[in-house]
Amino acid sequence: MPPLLYAWAAVTHWRWLLVSPRDESRARRMSGRVAVAGHAVQVAAMLYLSARTPLGTMWGALSVSVLSMSCAFLLLERLARSSSLGAPYFLLASGASLLISANEGSARAVRIASSPVLFSVHVALGTSGFGLLAASGLVAGVWLLLYRLLRDRRFGEFERGMPDLASLDRLFRISSSLGTGLLAAGAVLGTAWMEGAGIPLSSVAWKSGTVFFALAWHLAVPISRRLPGFSATRAAWIGFLGLLPLLLAVWAGVRT
Repeated sequence: MPPLLYAWAAVTHWRWLLVSPRDESRARRMSGRVAVAGHAVQVAAMLYLSARTPLGTMWGALSVSVLSMSCAFLLLERLARSSSLGAPYFLLASGASLLISANEGSARAVRIASSPVLFSVHVALGTSGFGLLAASGLVAGVWLLLYRLLRDRRFGEFERGMPDLASLDRLFRISSSLGTGLLAAGAVLGTAWMEGAGIPLSSVAWKSGTVFFALAWHLAVPISRRLPGFSATRAAWIGFLGLLPLLLAVWAGVRT
């Protein structure tokens, strides 16, 4: 269900963006909310019907991460007072949900015998952090695209329908800071859970290494803002390229 709902929301937003970006549409506004609500219902139904947390498999955790990213978008959309970012967001959510749906059924659930609450909180914080950081990377990409268009003095309907650069930078900072904090908290709790469960950290060295690499990469964003010669362009590039460490961590998670 989520892939179709997100695809519907993406098509609705793309059509609005390309045809009439100045005209408000109730169907466009509602499409994203309905898609996110449908995804939340699916996660809740999985929890109820299977009597287990959807965080018990890596693909289930990724589904929660996509849901977190989509919820973050709805919040960013409200803060920006613009729906122009909906098309790329929901397109990505649709593709990710389709990939998750194709693999989730074959995934083997992990039985958590030690501190299941701590484990669930650790994964919930980590997946939420991943979702917010993915959202911040996409905002940074849109900032770079809009900056280039405005620098080349292109002032078409697309540019006029987008939030201004200052608003995009503010949304990027908010989502990046919050996502980094949640991911860091999830990593710390995950380390504590493994030590309590007697699981050696060396057994997940590759997976943990990619997560800490992604965390260190995104910590470079606030650090770069305090360096001499700081530019919003540099911070946006760091945030946008930060999608690569996130993808690497996801790849390591589903492979190990």
